[in-house]
Amino acid sequence: MQWGQRYFKEGGTNPAIRTLLIQSQYLSGDFAGAARELTTEIQAAEKSGAVPAQDRLNLLLNAAAQMKDPSSTVFALERLVTYYPKKEYWVDLLSRMQRKPGFSDRLVLDTYRLSLATGSLSSAADYMEMGQLALQAGHEDEAKQVVDKGFAAGVLGTGAEAERHKRLRDLVARKVAEAKAGRAAEEAEAKAAKDGNALVKLGFARAMGGDSAGGLPMIQQGIAKGGLKRPEDAKLHLGIAQVIAGDAKAQATLRSVSGNDGTADLARLWSLYAKRRG
Repeated sequence: MQWGQRYFKEGGTNPAIRTLLIQSQYLSGDFAGAARELTTEIQAAEKSGAVPAQDRLNLLLNAAAQMKDPSSTVFALERLVTYYPKKEYWVDLLSRMQRKPGFSDRLVLDTYRLSLATGSLSSAADYMEMGQLALQAGHEDEAKQVVDKGFAAGVLGTGAEAERHKRLRDLVARKVAEAKAGRAAEEAEAKAAKDGNALVKLGFARAMGGDSAGGLPMIQQGIAKGGLKRPEDAKLHLGIAQVIAGDAKAQATLRSVSGNDGTADLARLWSLYAKRRG
């Protein structure tokens, strides 16, 4: 291994020799060394505009697991979901994000949204919780979409909890009708408010319910109006709505999101999803 390391220190660039070095390091138990070389190789590929090889990313993921190194694990997973997206990669990445210290419970629904978008939402319990959280947030149309997708996928409406699933579907239908009846008054009140909080909330609900054309301008008007309780959440929600709408401005919006309570982490993952989707 020393000869290989010396070769690259002296400016060598032969990829076959790097492969031999990495294999030797990994097989000898030098997982840190293998991870270091793999990271260098992956970063070089990205810098040149090439797609890193899937086997290299998986090898880095394995080395990181052996070292119990969360940063290398996330580095590998983020690239796997970008270049070779699979449900299990997204499940792992989203789970790790939610377990980070300081991750806020208020972002659970936004996390479910990304799970649904990436095809990694699968259990009846998750569909039920997401539908209920959407209702609680005042997103009746989105709740209907979630529940309908759960039934269409055969996840809801079957098994021992089938009747409970149907009760939620009925509740959602009633809430959608009630919300529609009061929508005009609610929007007028939001526009008359001194701050933009209600506009952001209503606009996001519209966008996530399928009306991007009506929802996006409302979110933007709310942000411009100011006085927001959670400005980073507002930017995150604008970015999510733009991703769903296929708006090219989504990446710039998501990059602008900051915060150490999970907002920035979630924005980054939505950005990775948007890159693949685009």
